[in-house]
Amino acid sequence: MKLVIAEYLRSLKERDELDRLLPDLLVEMNYVPVARPQTGNTQYGVDIAARSKNSETEIDELLLLVVKQGDIGRTEWNGNKNAVYQSINDIFHVYLRSHLEPQDQDRSIRIVVATNGELKQTVQASWSGFVNDNEPKAKIEFWGADFIATLIEKHLLDEHIFLDDDRHDLRRALALSGDSEYDRKDLHRMFMRVLDLNDKGQLAGKPKTGKALLKALRIVNLSAQMFAHWTLRDDGDTRQGLFAVERAMLWTWHRICLADEKDKQSAIAGPLRQIWWIYYRFTVQYHARIQPYCFVENSIIRYASNGLESSLIAFEQIGILASIALFQIFSAISEGSKKTDEKNTFWEENANIVIQTLESWLQNNGASSSPCLDRQSQDINLALIALLGLSRTEIAKEWLKKLLHNVDYALKAKKFVPIATDSLDDLVEEGGWLGGQATERMTETSWMLATFAGWSVILGMDEMYEVLVQNVRDQYPGVCIQLWHPEKDLYQHLYFQSAHSESGVAEAPIQLPATAGEYRQQMQMICESEFGKVLLESPAAQSGLVALDFIAYRHFSTPVPPVFWYSLINNTAGDKQVEFS
Repeated sequence: MKLVIAEYLRSLKERDELDRLLPDLLVEMNYVPVARPQTGNTQYGVDIAARSKNSETEIDELLLLVVKQGDIGRTEWNGNKNAVYQSINDIFHVYLRSHLEPQDQDRSIRIVVATNGELKQTVQASWSGFVNDNEPKAKIEFWGADFIATLIEKHLLDEHIFLDDDRHDLRRALALSGDSEYDRKDLHRMFMRVLDLNDKGQLAGKPKTGKALLKALRIVNLSAQMFAHWTLRDDGDTRQGLFAVERAMLWTWHRICLADEKDKQSAIAGPLRQIWWIYYRFTVQYHARIQPYCFVENSIIRYASNGLESSLIAFEQIGILASIALFQIFSAISEGSKKTDEKNTFWEENANIVIQTLESWLQNNGASSSPCLDRQSQDINLALIALLGLSRTEIAKEWLKKLLHNVDYALKAKKFVPIATDSLDDLVEEGGWLGGQATERMTETSWMLATFAGWSVILGMDEMYEVLVQNVRDQYPGVCIQLWHPEKDLYQHLYFQSAHSESGVAEAPIQLPATAGEYRQQMQMICESEFGKVLLESPAAQSGLVALDFIAYRHFSTPVPPVFWYSLINNTAGDKQVEFS
Protein backbone atom coordinates (compact mmCIF):
# COMPACT_ATOMS: atom_id res chain seq x y z
CA MET A 1 0.00 0.00 0.00
CA LYS A 2 2.89 2.39 0.70
CA LEU A 3 4.01 2.08 -2.93
CA VAL A 4 0.48 2.88 -4.12
CA ILE A 5 0.31 5.96 -1.88
CA ALA A 6 3.77 7.15 -2.94
CA GLU A 7 2.80 6.85 -6.61
CA TYR A 8 -0.33 8.88 -5.91
CA LEU A 9 1.65 11.56 -4.07
CA ARG A 10 4.00 11.97 -7.02
CA SER A 11 1.04 12.88 -9.23
CA LEU A 12 -0.04 15.80 -7.03
CA LYS A 13 0.59 19.46 -7.72
CA GLU A 14 2.13 21.62 -5.01
CA ARG A 15 -0.72 24.13 -4.91
CA ASP A 16 -4.27 23.08 -4.03
CA GLU A 17 -3.41 19.38 -3.94
CA LEU A 18 -0.34 18.37 -1.93
CA ASP A 19 -0.62 21.39 0.39
CA ARG A 20 -4.27 20.52 1.10
CA LEU A 21 -3.49 16.90 1.98
CA LEU A 22 -0.72 17.66 4.45
CA PRO A 23 -2.85 19.53 7.03
CA ASP A 24 -5.13 16.48 7.35
CA LEU A 25 -2.06 14.33 7.92
CA LEU A 26 -0.77 16.70 10.59
CA VAL A 27 -4.12 16.62 12.39
CA GLU A 28 -3.88 12.84 12.64
CA MET A 29 -0.33 13.24 13.98
CA ASN A 30 -1.84 15.35 16.82
CA TYR A 31 -0.68 18.69 15.44
CA VAL A 32 -2.99 21.70 15.40
CA PRO A 33 -2.60 23.68 12.15
CA VAL A 34 -2.32 27.40 12.87
CA ALA A 35 -1.58 28.58 9.31
CA ARG A 36 -2.82 26.91 6.16
CA PRO A 37 -1.70 27.60 2.58
CA GLN A 38 -3.08 30.80 1.09
CA THR A 39 -2.72 31.91 -2.50
CA GLY A 40 -1.52 35.46 -3.04
CA ASN A 41 -0.28 36.16 0.50
CA THR A 42 3.40 36.61 1.38
CA GLN A 43 4.25 33.65 3.61
CA TYR A 44 7.99 34.20 4.18
CA GLY A 45 8.83 30.59 3.43
CA VAL A 46 6.09 28.96 5.53
CA ASP A 47 3.31 27.15 3.68
CA ILE A 48 1.82 25.37 6.69
CA ALA A 49 2.39 25.99 10.40
CA ALA A 50 1.24 23.69 13.19
CA ARG A 51 1.91 23.33 16.88
CA SER A 52 1.92 20.28 19.14
CA LYS A 53 3.79 18.26 21.67
CA ASN A 54 6.03 15.89 19.73
CA SER A 55 4.90 12.36 20.63
CA GLU A 56 8.46 11.05 20.43
CA THR A 57 10.37 13.78 22.29
CA GLU A 58 7.55 15.16 24.50
CA ILE A 59 8.77 18.66 23.62
CA ASP A 60 6.39 21.49 22.73
CA GLU A 61 7.23 22.44 19.17
CA LEU A 62 6.22 24.62 16.27
CA LEU A 63 6.28 22.75 12.97
CA LEU A 64 6.85 24.87 9.85
CA LEU A 65 6.33 23.16 6.49
CA VAL A 66 7.90 24.33 3.24
CA VAL A 67 5.89 22.57 0.51
CA LYS A 68 7.51 21.94 -2.89
CA GLN A 69 6.65 19.82 -5.90
CA GLY A 70 8.84 17.15 -7.41
CA ASP A 71 12.49 16.27 -6.85
CA ILE A 72 14.86 18.75 -5.25
CA GLY A 73 17.93 19.23 -7.48
CA ARG A 74 20.40 22.11 -7.73
CA THR A 75 17.90 24.52 -9.29
CA GLU A 76 15.20 23.74 -6.74
CA TRP A 77 17.74 23.93 -3.90
CA ASN A 78 19.32 27.30 -4.64
CA GLY A 79 18.64 28.35 -8.22
CA ASN A 80 15.78 30.86 -8.02
CA LYS A 81 13.83 33.10 -5.64
CA ASN A 82 11.44 30.26 -4.75
CA ALA A 83 14.23 27.79 -4.02
CA VAL A 84 14.34 25.77 -0.79
CA TYR A 85 17.47 27.58 0.43
CA GLN A 86 15.80 30.97 0.06
CA SER A 87 12.55 29.79 1.65
CA ILE A 88 14.27 28.50 4.79
CA ASN A 89 16.35 31.67 5.08
CA ASP A 90 13.12 33.71 4.84
CA ILE A 91 11.84 31.69 7.79
CA PHE A 92 14.94 32.49 9.84
CA HIS A 93 15.28 36.16 8.89
CA VAL A 94 11.61 37.21 8.77
CA TYR A 95 9.04 34.67 9.94
CA LEU A 96 10.68 33.66 13.24
CA ARG A 97 11.50 37.29 14.06
CA SER A 98 8.17 38.95 13.33
CA HIS A 99 5.41 36.39 12.82
CA LEU A 100 5.54 34.18 15.92
CA GLU A 101 2.60 34.35 18.29
CA PRO A 102 3.47 34.86 21.99
CA GLN A 103 2.59 31.25 22.87
CA ASP A 104 5.12 30.01 20.30
CA GLN A 105 8.11 32.05 21.45
CA ASP A 106 9.50 29.32 23.70
CA ARG A 107 8.60 26.35 21.50
CA SER A 108 11.16 24.18 19.78
CA ILE A 109 11.26 24.98 16.06
CA ARG A 110 11.14 22.20 13.50
CA ILE A 111 11.32 23.10 9.78
CA VAL A 112 10.27 20.43 7.30
CA VAL A 113 10.74 20.56 3.54
CA ALA A 114 7.86 18.42 2.25
CA THR A 115 7.77 17.30 -1.36
CA ASN A 116 6.23 14.56 -3.47
CA GLY A 117 9.66 13.86 -4.96
CA GLU A 118 13.08 13.06 -3.55
CA LEU A 119 16.27 14.88 -2.56
CA LYS A 120 18.73 14.31 -5.42
CA GLN A 121 22.26 13.19 -4.73
CA THR A 122 23.64 16.35 -6.34
CA VAL A 123 22.44 18.42 -3.39
CA GLN A 124 22.88 15.91 -0.56
CA ALA A 125 26.15 17.48 0.60
CA SER A 126 24.78 21.03 0.45
CA TRP A 127 21.66 19.96 2.34
CA SER A 128 23.60 18.17 5.09
CA GLY A 129 25.92 21.14 5.56
CA PHE A 130 23.02 23.58 5.74
CA VAL A 131 21.16 21.42 8.27
CA ASN A 132 24.24 21.11 10.50
CA ASP A 133 25.08 24.83 10.31
CA ASN A 134 21.57 25.82 11.40
CA GLU A 135 21.04 23.14 14.04
CA PRO A 136 21.22 25.71 16.90
CA LYS A 137 18.32 27.66 15.32
CA ALA A 138 15.99 24.81 14.37
CA LYS A 139 15.74 21.15 13.59
CA ILE A 140 15.49 20.81 9.77
CA GLU A 141 14.11 17.70 8.05
CA PHE A 142 13.24 16.51 4.56
CA TRP A 143 10.03 14.60 3.90
CA GLY A 144 9.99 12.99 0.45
CA ALA A 145 7.23 11.02 -1.25
CA ASP A 146 8.20 7.69 0.32
CA PHE A 147 8.41 9.15 3.83
CA ILE A 148 5.08 10.98 3.52
CA ALA A 149 3.54 7.77 2.19
CA THR A 150 4.76 6.00 5.35
CA LEU A 151 3.21 8.70 7.53
CA ILE A 152 -0.10 8.49 5.65
CA GLU A 153 -0.20 4.72 5.98
CA LYS A 154 0.61 4.94 9.69
CA HIS A 155 -1.64 7.82 10.73
CA LEU A 156 -4.41 8.06 8.15
CA LEU A 157 -4.69 4.47 6.97
CA ASP A 158 -3.89 2.64 10.17
CA GLU A 159 -5.22 -0.76 11.14
CA HIS A 160 -7.98 0.72 13.29
CA ILE A 161 -9.86 2.23 10.36
CA PHE A 162 -8.26 1.04 7.13
CA LEU A 163 -8.84 -2.68 7.54
CA ASP A 164 -7.45 -5.45 5.36
CA ASP A 165 -10.74 -5.59 3.45
CA ASP A 166 -10.47 -1.86 2.74
CA ARG A 167 -6.93 -2.21 1.45
CA HIS A 168 -7.97 -5.09 -0.79
CA ASP A 169 -10.93 -3.18 -2.20
CA LEU A 170 -8.86 -0.05 -2.86
CA ARG A 171 -6.08 -2.01 -4.60
CA ARG A 172 -8.61 -3.76 -6.80
CA ALA A 173 -10.36 -0.48 -7.63
CA LEU A 174 -7.06 1.15 -8.61
CA ALA A 175 -6.14 -1.82 -10.78
CA LEU A 176 -9.46 -1.57 -12.66
CA SER A 177 -9.62 2.23 -12.88
CA GLY A 178 -8.58 2.17 -16.55
CA ASP A 179 -11.56 0.01 -17.55
CA SER A 180 -14.38 2.22 -18.86
CA GLU A 181 -16.94 -0.50 -18.01
CA TYR A 182 -15.83 -0.86 -14.38
CA ASP A 183 -18.72 -0.15 -11.97
CA ARG A 184 -16.40 0.93 -9.08
CA LYS A 185 -18.17 -1.54 -6.79
CA ASP A 186 -15.00 -2.25 -4.80
CA LEU A 187 -14.51 1.45 -4.09
CA HIS A 188 -18.17 1.89 -3.14
CA ARG A 189 -18.05 -1.12 -0.83
CA MET A 190 -15.05 0.38 0.95
CA PHE A 191 -16.78 3.78 1.23
CA MET A 192 -19.87 2.24 2.87
CA ARG A 193 -17.80 0.21 5.30
CA VAL A 194 -15.73 3.21 6.39
CA LEU A 195 -18.79 5.47 6.64
CA ASP A 196 -20.81 2.95 8.71
CA LEU A 197 -23.53 2.71 6.03
CA ASN A 198 -25.57 -0.29 4.95
CA ASP A 199 -26.96 -0.95 1.47
CA LYS A 200 -29.94 1.32 2.16
CA GLY A 201 -27.81 4.25 3.30
CA GLN A 202 -28.71 3.78 6.96
CA LEU A 203 -26.24 3.74 9.84
CA ALA A 204 -24.98 0.25 10.57
CA GLY A 205 -23.64 -1.05 13.88
CA LYS A 206 -22.15 1.48 16.27
CA PRO A 207 -21.41 4.53 14.09
CA LYS A 208 -18.31 6.63 14.53
CA THR A 209 -18.52 10.04 16.15
CA GLY A 210 -16.18 12.94 16.86
CA LYS A 211 -12.60 12.51 15.68
CA ALA A 212 -13.25 8.95 14.49
CA LEU A 213 -15.93 10.24 12.11
CA LEU A 214 -13.70 13.02 10.80
CA LYS A 215 -10.97 10.48 10.19
CA ALA A 216 -13.38 8.19 8.32
CA LEU A 217 -14.44 11.07 6.07
CA ARG A 218 -10.80 11.89 5.32
CA ILE A 219 -10.17 8.24 4.40
CA VAL A 220 -13.03 8.32 1.89
CA ASN A 221 -11.74 11.57 0.43
CA LEU A 222 -8.17 10.31 0.14
CA SER A 223 -9.26 7.03 -1.45
CA ALA A 224 -11.38 8.88 -4.01
CA GLN A 225 -8.46 11.20 -4.80
CA MET A 226 -6.12 8.29 -5.33
CA PHE A 227 -8.60 6.55 -7.63
CA ALA A 228 -9.28 9.76 -9.57
CA HIS A 229 -5.60 10.52 -10.10
CA TRP A 230 -5.07 6.99 -11.39
CA THR A 231 -7.61 7.68 -14.14
CA LEU A 232 -5.64 10.71 -15.32
CA ARG A 233 -2.89 8.47 -16.63
CA ASP A 234 -2.64 7.91 -20.38
CA ASP A 235 -4.67 4.70 -20.27
CA GLY A 236 -7.20 5.96 -17.75
CA ASP A 237 -10.85 6.90 -18.17
CA THR A 238 -11.36 10.32 -16.57
CA ARG A 239 -15.12 9.73 -16.31
CA GLN A 240 -14.32 7.01 -13.79
CA GLY A 241 -12.34 9.50 -11.72
CA LEU A 242 -15.10 12.09 -11.88
CA PHE A 243 -17.76 9.60 -10.83
CA ALA A 244 -15.60 8.38 -7.92
CA VAL A 245 -15.06 11.89 -6.57
CA GLU A 246 -18.78 12.67 -6.98
CA ARG A 247 -19.74 9.51 -5.09
CA ALA A 248 -17.28 10.28 -2.29
CA MET A 249 -18.61 13.83 -1.97
CA LEU A 250 -22.28 12.81 -2.04
CA TRP A 251 -21.88 9.94 0.42
CA THR A 252 -19.74 12.16 2.65
CA TRP A 253 -22.60 14.66 2.76
CA HIS A 254 -25.17 11.87 3.27
CA ARG A 255 -23.14 10.61 6.26
CA ILE A 256 -22.78 14.12 7.66
CA CYS A 257 -26.56 14.57 7.51
CA LEU A 258 -26.92 11.49 9.74
CA ALA A 259 -24.52 12.90 12.38
CA ASP A 260 -25.42 15.05 15.37
CA GLU A 261 -25.15 18.83 15.07
CA LYS A 262 -21.70 19.15 16.64
CA ASP A 263 -20.14 16.52 14.38
CA LYS A 264 -22.00 17.96 11.41
CA GLN A 265 -20.50 21.42 11.76
CA SER A 266 -16.92 20.19 12.20
CA ALA A 267 -17.30 17.80 9.25
CA ILE A 268 -18.62 20.56 6.96
CA ALA A 269 -15.77 22.87 7.92
CA GLY A 270 -13.17 20.13 7.46
CA PRO A 271 -13.54 17.03 5.26
CA LEU A 272 -16.52 18.27 3.24
CA ARG A 273 -14.86 21.54 2.30
CA GLN A 274 -11.78 19.55 1.38
CA ILE A 275 -13.57 17.24 -1.03
CA TRP A 276 -15.60 20.19 -2.35
CA TRP A 277 -12.30 21.67 -3.49
CA ILE A 278 -11.07 18.28 -4.75
CA TYR A 279 -14.20 18.03 -6.89
CA TYR A 280 -13.59 21.48 -8.34
CA ARG A 281 -9.96 20.64 -9.15
CA PHE A 282 -10.89 17.39 -10.85
CA THR A 283 -13.68 18.98 -12.90
CA VAL A 284 -11.10 21.46 -14.20
CA GLN A 285 -8.89 18.56 -15.28
CA TYR A 286 -11.84 16.68 -16.76
CA HIS A 287 -13.01 19.74 -18.68
CA ALA A 288 -9.49 20.33 -20.02
CA ARG A 289 -9.46 16.80 -21.44
CA ILE A 290 -12.77 16.94 -23.27
CA GLN A 291 -12.88 20.62 -24.24
CA PRO A 292 -10.90 20.25 -27.51
CA TYR A 293 -13.36 17.64 -28.81
CA CYS A 294 -16.37 19.86 -28.09
CA PHE A 295 -15.23 22.46 -30.63
CA VAL A 296 -14.79 19.94 -33.47
CA GLU A 297 -17.76 19.21 -35.73
CA ASN A 298 -19.17 15.69 -35.31
CA SER A 299 -16.35 14.70 -32.95
CA ILE A 300 -18.54 11.94 -31.50
CA ILE A 301 -18.37 9.98 -34.75
CA ARG A 302 -14.75 9.12 -34.01
CA TYR A 303 -15.73 7.24 -30.88
CA ALA A 304 -19.12 5.75 -31.79
CA SER A 305 -19.89 3.00 -34.27
CA ASN A 306 -23.55 3.99 -34.75
CA GLY A 307 -26.20 6.58 -33.88
CA LEU A 308 -27.14 4.76 -30.69
CA GLU A 309 -23.64 5.03 -29.22
CA SER A 310 -23.43 8.64 -30.41
CA SER A 311 -26.61 9.50 -28.50
CA LEU A 312 -25.43 7.80 -25.31
CA ILE A 313 -22.08 9.61 -25.42
CA ALA A 314 -23.67 12.95 -26.34
CA PHE A 315 -26.16 13.08 -23.49
CA GLU A 316 -23.75 11.74 -20.90
CA GLN A 317 -21.43 14.65 -21.68
CA ILE A 318 -24.34 17.11 -21.74
CA GLY A 319 -25.31 16.05 -18.23
CA ILE A 320 -21.74 16.17 -16.95
CA LEU A 321 -20.96 19.59 -18.43
CA ALA A 322 -24.28 20.97 -17.19
CA SER A 323 -23.75 19.75 -13.62
CA ILE A 324 -20.21 21.17 -13.61
CA ALA A 325 -21.55 24.53 -14.83
CA LEU A 326 -24.29 24.47 -12.18
CA PHE A 327 -21.69 23.68 -9.51
CA GLN A 328 -19.87 26.83 -10.59
CA ILE A 329 -23.06 28.92 -10.78
CA PHE A 330 -24.29 27.97 -7.32
CA SER A 331 -20.80 28.36 -5.85
CA ALA A 332 -20.80 31.90 -7.25
CA ILE A 333 -24.17 32.56 -5.62
CA SER A 334 -22.99 31.13 -2.30
CA GLU A 335 -19.78 33.15 -2.30
CA GLY A 336 -21.68 36.21 -3.53
CA SER A 337 -23.95 36.03 -0.50
CA LYS A 338 -20.82 36.35 1.64
CA LYS A 339 -19.91 39.55 -0.25
CA THR A 340 -16.61 38.19 -1.52
CA ASP A 341 -16.60 39.79 -4.95
CA GLU A 342 -13.27 38.31 -6.01
CA LYS A 343 -14.41 34.74 -5.38
CA ASN A 344 -17.77 35.45 -6.96
CA THR A 345 -16.04 36.59 -10.17
CA PHE A 346 -13.78 33.53 -10.07
CA TRP A 347 -16.74 31.13 -10.05
CA GLU A 348 -18.67 33.09 -12.67
CA GLU A 349 -15.71 33.12 -15.06
CA ASN A 350 -15.26 29.37 -14.68
CA ALA A 351 -18.98 28.76 -15.20
CA ASN A 352 -18.92 30.75 -18.45
CA ILE A 353 -15.97 28.73 -19.73
CA VAL A 354 -17.83 25.47 -19.11
CA ILE A 355 -21.09 26.74 -20.61
CA GLN A 356 -19.24 27.82 -23.77
CA THR A 357 -17.96 24.26 -24.07
CA LEU A 358 -21.49 22.93 -23.61
CA GLU A 359 -22.80 25.31 -26.29
CA SER A 360 -20.18 24.10 -28.76
CA TRP A 361 -20.95 20.47 -27.95
CA LEU A 362 -24.65 21.05 -28.70
CA GLN A 363 -23.95 22.92 -31.92
CA ASN A 364 -21.25 20.60 -33.29
CA ASN A 365 -22.87 17.23 -32.64
CA GLY A 366 -26.21 16.35 -34.18
CA ALA A 367 -26.60 13.42 -31.76
CA SER A 368 -26.98 15.93 -28.93
CA SER A 369 -30.52 16.58 -30.22
CA SER A 370 -31.50 12.92 -30.61
CA PRO A 371 -32.06 11.32 -27.18
CA CYS A 372 -32.32 7.54 -27.06
CA LEU A 373 -33.47 7.10 -23.45
CA ASP A 374 -36.47 8.79 -21.85
CA ARG A 375 -34.44 9.39 -18.70
CA GLN A 376 -32.09 11.62 -20.69
CA SER A 377 -34.75 14.27 -20.04
CA GLN A 378 -32.81 14.68 -16.81
CA ASP A 379 -29.70 15.76 -18.75
CA ILE A 380 -31.85 18.08 -20.85
CA ASN A 381 -33.26 19.72 -17.72
CA LEU A 382 -29.81 20.26 -16.21
CA ALA A 383 -28.48 21.74 -19.44
CA LEU A 384 -31.42 24.10 -19.93
CA ILE A 385 -31.19 25.31 -16.33
CA ALA A 386 -27.46 25.96 -16.78
CA LEU A 387 -27.97 27.74 -20.11
CA LEU A 388 -30.60 30.03 -18.63
CA GLY A 389 -28.50 30.63 -15.55
CA LEU A 390 -25.79 32.13 -17.75
CA SER A 391 -27.95 34.15 -20.16
CA ARG A 392 -27.93 31.64 -23.03
CA THR A 393 -31.68 31.85 -23.61
CA GLU A 394 -31.51 31.84 -27.42
CA ILE A 395 -29.19 28.83 -27.41
CA ALA A 396 -31.68 27.06 -25.13
CA LYS A 397 -34.58 27.84 -27.47
CA GLU A 398 -32.70 26.68 -30.56
CA TRP A 399 -31.73 23.40 -28.91
CA LEU A 400 -35.25 22.77 -27.61
CA LYS A 401 -36.64 23.20 -31.13
CA LYS A 402 -34.21 20.62 -32.48
CA LEU A 403 -35.03 18.19 -29.66
CA LEU A 404 -38.75 18.44 -30.19
CA HIS A 405 -38.42 18.10 -33.97
CA ASN A 406 -36.31 14.94 -33.70
CA VAL A 407 -38.39 13.28 -30.98
CA ASP A 408 -41.61 14.13 -32.83
CA TYR A 409 -40.25 12.46 -35.98
CA ALA A 410 -39.08 9.43 -34.00
CA LEU A 411 -42.47 8.87 -32.38
CA LYS A 412 -44.29 9.22 -35.69
CA ALA A 413 -41.89 6.90 -37.55
CA LYS A 414 -41.46 4.59 -34.52
CA LYS A 415 -37.71 4.68 -35.08
CA PHE A 416 -34.94 6.20 -32.95
CA VAL A 417 -37.39 6.85 -30.11
CA PRO A 418 -36.24 7.72 -26.57
CA ILE A 419 -37.32 4.44 -25.01
CA ALA A 420 -39.21 4.21 -21.72
CA THR A 421 -36.74 1.76 -20.09
CA ASP A 422 -33.07 2.03 -19.17
CA SER A 423 -32.09 -1.24 -20.83
CA LEU A 424 -29.54 -1.01 -23.62
CA ASP A 425 -30.76 -4.42 -24.78
CA ASP A 426 -34.21 -2.90 -25.27
CA LEU A 427 -32.67 -0.16 -27.37
CA VAL A 428 -31.20 -2.72 -29.73
CA GLU A 429 -34.09 -5.17 -29.78
CA GLU A 430 -37.20 -2.99 -29.50
CA GLY A 431 -36.15 0.64 -29.75
CA GLY A 432 -35.87 0.94 -33.50
CA TRP A 433 -32.31 2.25 -33.37
CA LEU A 434 -30.59 -0.52 -35.29
CA GLY A 435 -33.30 -1.42 -37.78
CA GLY A 436 -37.01 -2.12 -37.59
CA GLN A 437 -39.56 -0.12 -35.62
CA ALA A 438 -39.93 0.54 -31.94
CA THR A 439 -42.50 -1.57 -30.09
CA GLU A 440 -45.43 -0.04 -28.24
CA ARG A 441 -43.84 -1.10 -24.95
CA MET A 442 -40.96 1.29 -25.64
CA THR A 443 -43.31 4.29 -25.98
CA GLU A 444 -45.87 3.55 -23.27
CA THR A 445 -44.69 6.41 -21.05
CA SER A 446 -42.73 9.61 -21.53
CA TRP A 447 -41.06 12.12 -19.22
CA MET A 448 -39.50 13.67 -22.32
CA LEU A 449 -42.75 15.08 -23.72
CA ALA A 450 -43.70 16.61 -20.38
CA THR A 451 -40.22 18.15 -20.21
CA PHE A 452 -40.62 19.69 -23.67
CA ALA A 453 -44.07 21.02 -22.79
CA GLY A 454 -42.85 22.66 -19.59
CA TRP A 455 -39.80 24.26 -21.15
CA SER A 456 -41.80 25.52 -24.13
CA VAL A 457 -43.90 27.49 -21.66
CA ILE A 458 -40.92 28.61 -19.58
CA LEU A 459 -39.12 29.93 -22.67
CA GLY A 460 -42.23 31.68 -24.00
CA MET A 461 -42.45 29.38 -27.03
CA ASP A 462 -46.24 29.19 -26.97
CA GLU A 463 -46.65 28.17 -30.61
CA MET A 464 -44.27 25.26 -30.18
CA TYR A 465 -46.21 24.16 -27.11
CA GLU A 466 -49.47 24.14 -29.06
CA VAL A 467 -47.91 22.13 -31.92
CA LEU A 468 -46.70 19.60 -29.34
CA VAL A 469 -50.18 19.33 -27.81
CA GLN A 470 -51.74 18.71 -31.21
CA ASN A 471 -49.18 16.02 -32.10
CA VAL A 472 -49.68 14.29 -28.75
CA ARG A 473 -53.42 14.18 -29.41
CA ASP A 474 -53.34 13.21 -33.09
CA GLN A 475 -50.05 11.42 -33.80
CA TYR A 476 -49.15 9.46 -30.66
CA PRO A 477 -52.17 9.38 -28.34
CA GLY A 478 -51.08 6.12 -26.74
CA VAL A 479 -48.11 7.69 -24.95
CA CYS A 480 -48.71 8.27 -21.22
CA ILE A 481 -47.10 11.64 -20.40
CA GLN A 482 -45.84 11.86 -16.82
CA LEU A 483 -43.50 13.55 -14.36
CA TRP A 484 -42.10 12.68 -10.95
CA HIS A 485 -42.55 14.99 -7.95
CA PRO A 486 -40.51 14.47 -4.74
CA GLU A 487 -42.00 14.45 -1.23
CA LYS A 488 -40.54 15.41 2.13
CA ASP A 489 -38.47 12.24 2.55
CA LEU A 490 -36.49 13.10 -0.63
CA TYR A 491 -33.35 14.07 1.26
CA GLN A 492 -33.15 10.76 3.09
CA HIS A 493 -32.29 9.21 -0.29
CA LEU A 494 -31.08 11.93 -2.68
CA TYR A 495 -27.40 11.87 -1.69
CA PHE A 496 -27.12 8.08 -1.47
CA GLN A 497 -29.10 6.51 -4.34
CA SER A 498 -31.76 7.05 -6.99
CA ALA A 499 -34.36 8.91 -4.98
CA HIS A 500 -37.33 8.58 -7.33
CA SER A 501 -37.52 4.84 -6.74
CA GLU A 502 -37.72 5.41 -2.96
CA SER A 503 -39.63 8.66 -2.62
CA GLY A 504 -42.22 10.90 -4.29
CA VAL A 505 -45.22 10.42 -6.53
CA ALA A 506 -45.87 10.27 -10.27
CA GLU A 507 -48.10 12.78 -11.99
CA ALA A 508 -49.71 10.61 -14.66
CA PRO A 509 -51.26 10.74 -17.08
CA ILE A 510 -50.67 14.44 -17.72
CA GLN A 511 -53.40 15.89 -19.90
CA LEU A 512 -51.80 18.86 -21.64
CA PRO A 513 -54.30 21.74 -22.00
CA ALA A 514 -54.79 23.32 -25.39
CA THR A 515 -52.97 26.58 -24.69
CA ALA A 516 -49.66 27.51 -23.12
CA GLY A 517 -51.44 29.99 -20.86
CA GLU A 518 -53.53 27.23 -19.29
CA TYR A 519 -50.48 25.01 -18.75
CA ARG A 520 -48.61 27.98 -17.27
CA GLN A 521 -51.32 28.27 -14.62
CA GLN A 522 -51.05 24.54 -13.84
CA MET A 523 -47.28 24.83 -13.45
CA GLN A 524 -47.63 27.80 -11.09
CA MET A 525 -50.18 25.92 -8.99
CA ILE A 526 -47.73 23.04 -8.57
CA CYS A 527 -44.98 25.48 -7.52
CA GLU A 528 -47.30 26.86 -4.82
CA SER A 529 -48.29 23.39 -3.61
CA GLU A 530 -46.62 21.14 -1.04
CA PHE A 531 -44.29 19.93 -3.80
CA GLY A 532 -42.83 23.42 -4.02
CA LYS A 533 -42.03 23.48 -0.31
CA VAL A 534 -39.87 20.35 -0.57
CA LEU A 535 -37.01 22.23 -2.26
CA LEU A 536 -36.88 24.71 0.64
CA GLU A 537 -36.07 21.84 3.00
CA SER A 538 -32.86 20.82 1.22
CA PRO A 539 -30.13 20.40 3.86
CA ALA A 540 -27.52 21.19 1.22
CA ALA A 541 -29.24 24.46 0.29
CA GLN A 542 -29.58 25.40 3.96
CA SER A 543 -25.81 24.95 4.35
CA GLY A 544 -24.97 26.95 1.22
CA LEU A 545 -24.15 23.79 -0.74
CA VAL A 546 -27.12 23.61 -3.12
CA ALA A 547 -24.82 22.45 -5.95
CA LEU A 548 -24.74 19.06 -4.18
CA ASP A 549 -28.41 18.55 -5.03
CA PHE A 550 -27.80 19.00 -8.76
CA ILE A 551 -24.75 16.75 -8.76
CA ALA A 552 -26.87 14.12 -6.98
CA TYR A 553 -29.69 14.38 -9.54
CA ARG A 554 -27.34 13.49 -12.38
CA HIS A 555 -25.06 11.07 -10.55
CA PHE A 556 -27.90 8.84 -9.32
CA SER A 557 -30.23 9.48 -12.30
CA THR A 558 -32.87 11.13 -10.16
CA PRO A 559 -35.15 13.44 -12.18
CA VAL A 560 -34.68 17.15 -11.49
CA PRO A 561 -37.86 18.14 -9.57
CA PRO A 562 -40.23 19.98 -11.93
CA VAL A 563 -40.95 22.62 -9.28
CA PHE A 564 -37.39 23.87 -9.66
CA TRP A 565 -37.51 24.49 -13.39
CA TYR A 566 -41.20 25.48 -13.23
CA SER A 567 -40.09 28.26 -10.87
CA LEU A 568 -38.13 29.86 -13.73
CA ILE A 569 -41.35 30.59 -15.60
CA ASN A 570 -41.48 34.27 -14.63
CA ASN A 571 -37.77 34.91 -15.02
CA THR A 572 -36.94 34.20 -18.64
CA ALA A 573 -37.98 37.30 -20.53
CA GLY A 574 -35.44 38.28 -23.18
CA ASP A 575 -31.85 37.06 -22.95
CA LYS A 576 -31.17 37.94 -19.34
CA GLN A 577 -29.45 35.90 -16.69
CA VAL A 578 -31.81 33.91 -14.50
CA GLU A 579 -31.64 34.67 -10.80
CA PHE A 580 -31.62 31.51 -8.67
CA SER A 581 -32.81 32.36 -5.20
